[in-house]
Amino acid sequence: MPSILVINPNSSVKVTNNLRNILKAPAGITLEFYTAPSSSPEEIDGTETLILSEKATLPDLLEKNLHLAHDGYLVCCYSDHLLTRSLAKETKKPVLGIMQATLLYSYANARLNKLFILTSTSGWNTLLDNAITSFAGSGSFPREKFVHTRALDVSVLSLADASEFKKISDRVDLFLQEYKNEKIDCVLLGCAGMAGLDEKLAEIYPDIEFVDSCKAGVAFLLSLMAFAK
Repeated sequence: MPSILVINPNSSVKVTNNLRNILKAPAGITLEFYTAPSSSPEEIDGTETLILSEKATLPDLLEKNLHLAHDGYLVCCYSDHLLTRSLAKETKKPVLGIMQATLLYSYANARLNKLFILTSTSGWNTLLDNAITSFAGSGSFPREKFVHTRALDVSVLSLADASEFKKISDRVDLFLQEYKNEKIDCVLLGCAGMAGLDEKLAEIYPDIEFVDSCKAGVAFLLSLMAFAK
């Protein structure tokens, strides 16, 4: 049976277990889950930890021959993660990052008006806005499609905690009020630690589509796998 390796490139088993609980294997597909070794940061919070994460994770995947063992690879860090490109050089199978999956969705869905990325901490804001600009390929931030990234200021390791949900929903309400003239109809959940928040937030804001980046990643990776030789 074809398999996807869901890669958590930080060393937090808690984040991996949340992904395991939220993601459902599509028919005919097996999902396998991987946590980076302890030499990888427990939380990826910016450029420095991104680099450390890739340096720890890629050699571990190669040493365990995991780059040869699956039919698709999903890198579950919402960023332009270096591992997405470096792993792609080591396998002929499709490799996709969850950020890229949501940006693909934002342009592929013609019904969407305007979006923003909701991230964990404010250190990501500029990095993710720059990633949007790079993905759009226009050389400038695509204001016709996006407004600027906003942060919950909740650590990655706490995003799935029920005790944090009131703070999260209050912050979302604040951002939607701030952007009320922009006709926002979609929010991209910009962190693997937010897996599962799409359904909870949709209950409060039924007119807004909340896109779980890891679920989108599985769906788009399946499409890439269908075209892979």
